[in-house]
Amino acid sequence: MTIGHAMKPALLSLFLATTLLTGTAFAQHHDHAPAAQAQSGGITITGAFIRATLPRAPVGGAYLTITNTGAEDDRLLGATAEIGRNVELHEMAMENGVMSMRLLRDGLVIPAGGSVTLDPSGLHLMINGLTQRLEQGGTLPLVLRFERAGEVTVAFDILALNARTHPDWPEAEAPHGAAEHDHSAHDHLAQGHAAHGHDSAGFDQSTVEGDAARITGLLKNMFETQDSPLTVAPLLIEGDIAIIGWSQQDRGGRALLRRDEDGLWRVSICAGTGLKGEANMIQMGIAPDIAALLAAAQAEAEAALTPEHAARLDLFDQEQFFDAEAGETGAHQH
Repeated sequence: MTIGHAMKPALLSLFLATTLLTGTAFAQHHDHAPAAQAQSGGITITGAFIRATLPRAPVGGAYLTITNTGAEDDRLLGATAEIGRNVELHEMAMENGVMSMRLLRDGLVIPAGGSVTLDPSGLHLMINGLTQRLEQGGTLPLVLRFERAGEVTVAFDILALNARTHPDWPEAEAPHGAAEHDHSAHDHLAQGHAAHGHDSAGFDQSTVEGDAARITGLLKNMFETQDSPLTVAPLLIEGDIAIIGWSQQDRGGRALLRRDEDGLWRVSICAGTGLKGEANMIQMGIAPDIAALLAAAQAEAEAALTPEHAARLDLFDQEQFFDAEAGETGAHQH
């Protein structure tokens, strides 16, 4: 459960399967003060929070401010969580006009006399392979490991699933600007919507009737541009789970969306073959009975596509896990 390297898609299923083993329980304190400061050496941690997650969400995003009062640079090397397979440090960045998530394999430098804030608009910690739902009002301890300061145990407050800041954060540290995702759910289905000026708030799902229209409108608002139209097909819904296929120019893949308690759809996972078939759906956290129904409908619907269209759905060659708020991503670069 450490900050680690990007996984090959073939290995991801194995790792996800391990999350079905018994998880370690953690404290869910519902009447608590904001997270206290944590200190070690010259490192001080403030404003640490994690976004609450929807049921069966495979990842959680964690954010904080790290201040180095020492005379020498330090480096955040890794982290561990009690209820996750591993924790990775990600950076959201623009690359060739595309918003993407990059794994920081060498950690993060905390300059002497300076501060670094990890927030939903850029740098963040991603807890992969959650074995429990993160419920608003609780806390989750993470152990952060620094090159000089050593290990620091930090109690992260679990805030709302769309929280952008911690109550302890000064206004100057609040994320802002075009790079912010509404989730920043870690690129493309191949392109991050903020990369080409879309704001997820620009499409109000409540203004249209029907789940298909809401899902299609959401995805097009997030990812479509004038010169790169997005095709959503097939679109399959069972209860509060949807599996869709998407095609954009010569790219394509599949996505899993979940309907929240307000009846709005949110992107959860983007994948290629990782969302094809009953077994893979179960490994991605879909209940077996729902997975069986969706897989049968998927096989029939994809068989009716043109061979070229159907082949594009297998092209997305990594599993990309989105944070709870649609549009924000928490995944590896494609």
